[in-house]
Amino acid sequence: MKSVHKVIKLSMSLAPEILLSSAARERCISNISELPSFNVRGGNPKHTASVLVPVCVDNSEVCLLYTLRSSNLSSHSGQVSFPGGKIDKDETVYDAALREAEEEIGVPAKDINIWTKMNQVQGRDGNMLITPVVGEIMNFDMKKLTPNEGEVADIFTIPMKVFCDTNNHGCYKYNNYAIPVYNGGKHTVWGITGIITHMFLNSFLPKELYCPDFLKKEYKLHELLPAKL
Repeated sequence: MKSVHKVIKLSMSLAPEILLSSAARERCISNISELPSFNVRGGNPKHTASVLVPVCVDNSEVCLLYTLRSSNLSSHSGQVSFPGGKIDKDETVYDAALREAEEEIGVPAKDINIWTKMNQVQGRDGNMLITPVVGEIMNFDMKKLTPNEGEVADIFTIPMKVFCDTNNHGCYKYNNYAIPVYNGGKHTVWGITGIITHMFLNSFLPKELYCPDFLKKEYKLHELLPAKL
């Protein structure tokens, strides 16, 4: 009986009207403003990029949206990512995130309510500084998305209840860092995308609901990289 009550309580706490209320949004923005930058390699990266961290309501649940990169791409092919890319000249981080979202998944800028930006995260190759931009896709409808077939192999969402379940948590050790790994969705989330996901969730979800346990299981790199056909 206790487990049933726990599930019901979790479901109520994660309801869209709770998580996406004005108060919850402002709390999230305030928490994000206090986050540190994440730089595991040092040095001076030459390029800048922006990604959209898309919050949406799918099947009546608050979710994060991800893409699976096409296997034809030269970098990070077959891996999970947020919509995003390099920042063009004269673009802001917000402009770039919105443009890339429309180019990659077909969501126009007018349908995205920007919340805030997060501090920069250094890319895995050490030559890129990535600024995550948090935005809510309004009136979300998965059926209306149009993936760019040259860049995107799949579009999927992961509900908050999956992130809150520590059975879905793991890590990949890199330079003495435990890089978050999330299972439980259609595809595994890890790497820089896993780091950004954790930084956002830690700011967005109540502490009593999101208690990560990434050391629960350690993955080797070959277990996370897409299989080569």
